[in-house]
Amino acid sequence: MSSRIKSWFKSLVKEARPDGPFDEFYKNGQLKCKGTYKDELRDGPYESYYENGQLESRGSFCADIKDGSWEEYFDNEQLKFRGNYKDGKLDGAQEWFHRNGQLREKQPYKSGKKDGAWELFHENGQLRSRGNFKDGKRNGPFEVFYKNGQLRSKGVHGSDHRDGPYESCHGNGQLESKGFFSAGNKSGSWEKFYDNGQLKSKGLCQDGKKDGSWETLHANGQLKSKGIYISGNPDGPFDVFDENGQIQFKENYKNGKKDGLYESYDENGQLKTKGIFKNGALDGPYEIYKDGVLQ
Repeated sequence: MSSRIKSWFKSLVKEARPDGPFDEFYKNGQLKCKGTYKDELRDGPYESYYENGQLESRGSFCADIKDGSWEEYFDNEQLKFRGNYKDGKLDGAQEWFHRNGQLREKQPYKSGKKDGAWELFHENGQLRSRGNFKDGKRNGPFEVFYKNGQLRSKGVHGSDHRDGPYESCHGNGQLESKGFFSAGNKSGSWEKFYDNGQLKSKGLCQDGKKDGSWETLHANGQLKSKGIYISGNPDGPFDVFDENGQIQFKENYKNGKKDGLYESYDENGQLKTKGIFKNGALDGPYEIYKDGVLQ
């Protein structure tokens, strides 16, 4: 018999899967998995193992498809996953765990899709987030938390996007931002705050971009800047102030680029420089002043 025919015959014998119990082993002789074949397909109870001998998973197959209760483990013997399959898809209550044994996530599934109330947890056991899924998409109110249990953000999901009122908080519990989402994009009036509660910025958004009048403020409450935005770009007069409320820059923008008169001022409010910009580049003379006098 030729070597080619022998090789073909050996591969054919190797691929054959007789009905009944089977075992597979690692090269070091350690058990890799065990189960039962029926019509050359895994069928019935099944277990797999890490190369160090620790249990990796156990459950049941039906015609080579996961079906029924299943468990998975980390290589440190801690439970990793506990849930249920139906026709190869997650179905029913499911739980996932951190390596330290703490619950990481619990979520019901329906025909392989998330469906129902979900919760995620930090490794210290504190709730990380909670909300609801419907047919695989986030839907309804949600909350997100810091590791210390403090609220981080809350809002509403619609068709897997943020949709509705939204608030976020600093780690100390102070409000960080508040506004409104529409189909996943910031829309309408928005405000941001420093961690001392002082207003940081306020303005309007459309389709997730700044659009309309905007103001920013220093941590002491003094106005920092003010101007108009169109589709996320500054457009028109734009003023910048220092922490004492003194004007620093007077600029003009068009389509996000400096365009028009530009002026800067020193700490005493005296004119420092002046020039004309066009399409983002200096266009014409650039004047320099000292104590308000042209040099």
